[in-house]
Amino acid sequence: MALHKKTKLPLCGKEFYLLFCLLLGTGSTLINQSAKAESNNDMTSSTASDDVPNNGITDWHFIPAGGGGDWRTSIGRAQSNPEKINQIKDEDNPLLPRPEHLFGTWGGLNTWLYRHGVNLNVDNQNEFSGNVSGGVRRGATNAGAVDANLDIDWATLVGRNAITDGLLTHMTVLGRYGNNLGKVIGENITQIQEIYGAGGNVAAKLVNLYADKYAWDGRVVTSFGRSSVGGFYAASPIYCYFMNNGVCGNPKALNGQVGGFNAWPDSTWGITTLIRPTQQVYIRVGLFQTSRAAYGNAAGHRAGWAAVVDTGEDAGAEIPVEIGYEPHWGKHDLLGHYKVGFAYDTSPFPVWGEGVNGGRETQYKGANQRWKAGNDSEYVLLDQMIHRNAPGNLSGLISYFGWVHNNPTTYMRQNELFAGLIDTGFWDARPLDAVGILFVQQMMSRKMRNAERYNYAMGLPIGDISDGATGIQSAESTFELTYIIHVYRGVRFQPDFQYEIHPNAQKNINDAAFLGFKSRIDF
Repeated sequence: MALHKKTKLPLCGKEFYLLFCLLLGTGSTLINQSAKAESNNDMTSSTASDDVPNNGITDWHFIPAGGGGDWRTSIGRAQSNPEKINQIKDEDNPLLPRPEHLFGTWGGLNTWLYRHGVNLNVDNQNEFSGNVSGGVRRGATNAGAVDANLDIDWATLVGRNAITDGLLTHMTVLGRYGNNLGKVIGENITQIQEIYGAGGNVAAKLVNLYADKYAWDGRVVTSFGRSSVGGFYAASPIYCYFMNNGVCGNPKALNGQVGGFNAWPDSTWGITTLIRPTQQVYIRVGLFQTSRAAYGNAAGHRAGWAAVVDTGEDAGAEIPVEIGYEPHWGKHDLLGHYKVGFAYDTSPFPVWGEGVNGGRETQYKGANQRWKAGNDSEYVLLDQMIHRNAPGNLSGLISYFGWVHNNPTTYMRQNELFAGLIDTGFWDARPLDAVGILFVQQMMSRKMRNAERYNYAMGLPIGDISDGATGIQSAESTFELTYIIHVYRGVRFQPDFQYEIHPNAQKNINDAAFLGFKSRIDF
């Protein structure tokens, strides 16, 4: 098989402006310096020799701290630029991940495994942050995770035949620790530390256990098993360059509520197929189980192992569809990703503030709550490299934008907008460093807001409607500035600054500024 081998900041104090301008000015200076320097490689053609820089850096090196999950596996890597997959001479097997390792080749063991079709990777990601101003009260927390990933190319391991040719399997086990800063400051809409989420403090959670089957020279790829919808749909590695959970690893509006569009590290049974009628156009369609237990503790499902044989609390099915266009512009091969998607969840959801007999329901999932079956989400996502720093899909200045809409009758987040810039490889002396800026705005459901207003007018707790809220929830905006430092092979350190306007989408909570860092070590 060929594939085998103009938002205005509020007045919030001189200190914030000075800090923000200092950080932004530093990043802008670096970007401007990079624009003056051209890569040492000839970028005027897209020949094989241009795909691997002289220093041997490939796209694998640019998977950011926090950019784990399915994009590290073959399905994301191979499909990002399939026509050049066999031209990447630095990789023995383009379908397997090959991240850096702190301990190099593990005394040759890692190299031996890789040549036999096995990729084994263990990493630790840590995120620390504290609010230096604003929020309900001051505080700081640390959270982290340890991942173990096993990817197998069966054609390499046991030999090629009709079954093994193009067959890869993936397994991920994760352990999480620490605490969530959102609980301290009264934030439940956009978590400051994306690493602390639905996985919770679980010692060994089964995240992935699925297979990819490539056919017709990679023009058709079918994936099946236990995985997340967000691993394949509305996904991109650049979303996890940042630390807040607004876009990492999918726009939060899509997976921030119990339902079918689950995301890392939660998984359900499913199957999805990608079809490429041309090299630049793809259609992806899937069918996934909707399980209420995926986000809860019922019957041991929190850790994921019980769900392999016991699919309890089935509620319906998630049916996602995505169409993508991936052009390569100009002589510098500027890669873009343009996606539109639709997802339909057949499972029932409670309707905000409505009772079964047409009256008011003042408690979420109250005794008289009206439920509605069938919920829809739509999204438009795009990213475009606008300046190339070196060969590869991620080494350059990349702009991106996204819009998500959910049915406001049942979803908490009605709309989400985000935009950002990422510049990787801009500094010739430090080709693996990256700088980024991000803006995210999440707008709450108008139906939920009306239900909260009713409770407020009646003297009832607003939090009975939406998970402990203390004020009417309208919209929340988050700004983030980050810098990824490549410290050593397999080691990254990332100073991070964030600012939130109306935390938890409540105007009665003071705007908050956060300082922290994110780190990742691939052993």
